[in-house]
Amino acid sequence: MKPTYLRSLVIFFMAASALSACRPASLYWVEPEGPAEYQLGWQDGCDTGYSANSSLWFKALYGYKKRPELGANDLYKQGWNEGFTYCRFAHEADQKNDGFWGPFDGGGITP
Repeated sequence: MKPTYLRSLVIFFMAASALSACRPASLYWVEPEGPAEYQLGWQDGCDTGYSANSSLWFKALYGYKKRPELGANDLYKQGWNEGFTYCRFAHEADQKNDGFWGPFDGGGITP
């Protein structure tokens, strides 16, 4: 195996790994405005909402995120609830349109 081929292969897998941890393209550019606690709550809620109606693959990637140390913070709770709702319904709309991931995201091919 040539060194340049191996290097290209390693770079490809590093890039694929880095991109797989990102939010889907439809949600990547959504950034809420507000204090840091609200933004953190929104991001955690968004990841949780996205995984709520997803396949096991996306449940494993995004999971359930709610920070217990911020449980009493009203800004965090508000941001979490709004992020959860926004991303859950945005994901449902993507599934209905056979979104970017198609059958790999629980939508797409139906028997």
